[in-house]
Amino acid sequence: MQEMEAVQAKLDDLMALADRADDMVDQWSIREFTASADEGRIVATTDALGSLLKLDINPLSRRRLDAVELADAILTAVVAAEEAAATSKDELMNGLRAAQRAIERRH
Repeated sequence: MQEMEAVQAKLDDLMALADRADDMVDQWSIREFTASADEGRIVATTDALGSLLKLDINPLSRRRLDAVELADAILTAVVAAEEAAATSKDELMNGLRAAQRAIERRH
């Protein structure tokens, strides 16, 4: 009987973790990540998966930078925003794995 109660307790904990994971993923998936370059005059925004949503380029950057410098600055901002999204995903996944390990240690 104790074995059945232990299995039920683990199942309950896993179900609670699944619900929590769903909530965390929902919250994470609507986040946006921004990064900038050229002293903040170029701003890239990505979604949680790192897809570019928006790129703002101040006219001063267009006038001040040549084509190669402008391209480099744009790339810098986009890559930094993508990296911020990837870091956030890694943190989410690590948190979920840690919660799962805690459940496994308890049971």
